[in-house]
Amino acid sequence: MDYLEKYRYSKDNPKDFGINLKDINRPKILDESHLSNLLSHSIKITKDIMPKVHNCIEKVFKKLKIENQFNFFVTSDNIQANAACSLMSLSSKPDIILTSKLIELLNEKELMFVIGHEVAHYVYQHSIYPNPNSEENEITKLNILNLSRAAEISADRIGFLACGDLESSLRANLKLASGLTEKHLNFKFSSYLDQLRELESFGKSTFQLWSTHPSFLIRIQALLWFSMTKEYHEFFETQKKGNYTIKDVDKKIENSNKKIIGDEINKSNNEISNKAIMWGSLSLYLSDKNFSKSEQAQFLEKFGKEKTHKILSLLKISNREVIEKKTEDAFREANKLMKKDKSLLINELISIEKKTEGNKTKKTKVLKNLLDFLK
Repeated sequence: MDYLEKYRYSKDNPKDFGINLKDINRPKILDESHLSNLLSHSIKITKDIMPKVHNCIEKVFKKLKIENQFNFFVTSDNIQANAACSLMSLSSKPDIILTSKLIELLNEKELMFVIGHEVAHYVYQHSIYPNPNSEENEITKLNILNLSRAAEISADRIGFLACGDLESSLRANLKLASGLTEKHLNFKFSSYLDQLRELESFGKSTFQLWSTHPSFLIRIQALLWFSMTKEYHEFFETQKKGNYTIKDVDKKIENSNKKIIGDEINKSNNEISNKAIMWGSLSLYLSDKNFSKSEQAQFLEKFGKEKTHKILSLLKISNREVIEKKTEDAFREANKLMKKDKSLLINELISIEKKTEGNKTKKTKVLKNLLDFLK
């Protein structure tokens, strides 16, 4: 399954949150107690009971070249066309649950796209990602929601590879978004991209910013771009080079997302990081209880005239405890940043520490105290 990593959307990166998937060990004895409820209330998909659906499932695993170790169930729901991968942790055998409405709504290849999408959630271990609903800190929650939306882009790509057909992948997205069949829908995809451009023209969407899933319009566009990549053509051995690499497409998707959700997440992360750098720098400069003229010049060059003036004014009227409290508050907030942002912050502080004057032992002690906050 490792070969599927090359198709993961770059923003779908658990390492940003300190999660290393290779550190997760699968126990030899699996807990299958969760099956009881499913076996009581849903129908397990087998070749004998649902041959057509079972055939779709088999085709997906053959296309993806991975072993089928999943349980598949159909549950009664005539309203919602949904699918879910349940108990996806490596400690249990995963279950994929399809609603009856979903099976009635989709044709064979469209269903293969959805099955492949759900298999991808397990392959990429999306279930161990942080839950945005469990977070009270706003910036942490926004970062987790951004990760959740990115996970859907990754899963769509594997769904696309599983069904092997661009049009079917796009049709599945449109049917799931509308709940309608071919009887009412015209699959002229350029018209939906017109709708995306109309959405982008409105600017920042608060609804999308706080959503766990990207807009179906973004997902359609992302799949269209993916079909133009070198990696896509290599997978299907089309002998074509492709117009883009996945890295190129990932940048295009990110830019398209920013048109809808704005750049608030990056701005908030940068604001928190810059605040910590400013107060951390000041603490390093003051480690010897002296803010020299050359250090003030460095501070001015990095943080600007306005902030430097405010800091100098504060130093005249405040004691050391006030500075320490403001520094502590800034670093407690910075501790909520993603791992990559904290790494950049740490490197910046180390660089600043090297440029400061005064007693090296005292500077090292202050730096250590600052870095301890970020752990």
